[in-house]
Amino acid sequence: MNKKSTKILSDKSAAAIKAELAKYSETFNVKETQKIVEEVVKKVTEDVLKEWINANIDKVVKQSIKEKLESIAKKKL
Repeated sequence: MNKKSTKILSDKSAAAIKAELAKYSETFNVKETQKIVEEVVKKVTEDVLKEWINANIDKVVKQSIKEKLESIAKKKL
């Protein structure tokens, strides 16, 4: 299997979020705001990841096993 990026957000998305939050940094306590954003992102991503895993884990495992077996078979030939 090809190694894929573990990034959830693209650099462009992360920069846009950072810029948007920076607009409010003088109004709100930055550390408190960071904690709230972190908690919200964690909850949202956790729910999305659980849903995705439950819908796709069997396909991912089957594909991984197939690729590994094909790799082993090619080495034996």
